[in-house]
Amino acid sequence: MNFVTIAQFDNMPLAYIAKGRLEAEGIPCLIADENLVQADWFYSLAVGGIKVQVGVEYVSRARTVLGTDYSASLPDSGDELEA
Repeated sequence: MNFVTIAQFDNMPLAYIAKGRLEAEGIPCLIADENLVQADWFYSLAVGGIKVQVGVEYVSRARTVLGTDYSASLPDSGDELEA
């Protein structure tokens, strides 16, 4: 399978959040260059950060998933903490 980079991140947590969102939608993906960037931060500039990649057949769907803002579907602050 040929993989295409659809997103780049400066830090691992954001890359893994994106990966989790894609996998939750059934889109297989991988993370590239995470170890290189972690080994030396200056390499991040050279390689373009930590990359989230998907197969070419999933590119359009993956971009839609990552471009969707789900924050409006979250409960208002404090609502879930009522006792």
